[in-house]
Amino acid sequence: MDWLKSILQSLPLDAISDILGEIVIWWSQMVKGVPPDDLPMYAYLGGAIIVLALWVLVARIMPKPLGGMTWMMLFAVLLAPGSALGDPSVIAPASISVVYAIMMKDTALAINSAMPILVVLVVGMFIGFVWQLVRGAFESSLDKARIRSREDTKANLQLAGGNYLVKKMAEPTDAIVTKTPIQKEAANGQDEAKLSESQTVNLVKTRKDTAITEAANAEKDLKDN
Repeated sequence: MDWLKSILQSLPLDAISDILGEIVIWWSQMVKGVPPDDLPMYAYLGGAIIVLALWVLVARIMPKPLGGMTWMMLFAVLLAPGSALGDPSVIAPASISVVYAIMMKDTALAINSAMPILVVLVVGMFIGFVWQLVRGAFESSLDKARIRSREDTKANLQLAGGNYLVKKMAEPTDAIVTKTPIQKEAANGQDEAKLSESQTVNLVKTRKDTAITEAANAEKDLKDN
């Protein structure tokens, strides 16, 4: 019974009282020109609608299946059609006949009077079950569509990023490449090696030319002597 106490404590009583006050004012304005003979029917239907509307606030606090089931049971008890006690041709709430049969201790009449209530309750439960199935399938398909949309968006972003990187790698860059000290030393060593090689070639060439010149001068001196 703890859940019942928590429900009673969490009920928005102030909001319910405000709603009831507004409903009374609205109801008095609506039935102002109604004939006296039709006033009981209007009062009963209006009261049933008010009770069902207020019970929605209670059903929201209760566990999900239990709240809907209690609302459907209340709907069946209040609005299941039956026949009037004095005149069977007149439509009356079936719950009144059930209460009258229980007070008269007539079990057969109570069972017969309760049949419309049971039919309305079964039909309402079936409709609620089908509605929950349709709602669950719709929400599931909606969740799948959202997941698929997220995956497509992620794939498009990854594809766009990959194309951007490939394009950047394919484009020539004019940026100045900075060399590390080790790379600079290696480059300087290669330049010195190339310089020393060219100097050696030039020295050998110079010595060869000098030797040829001396040999030519020596041959010329011999001819003169």
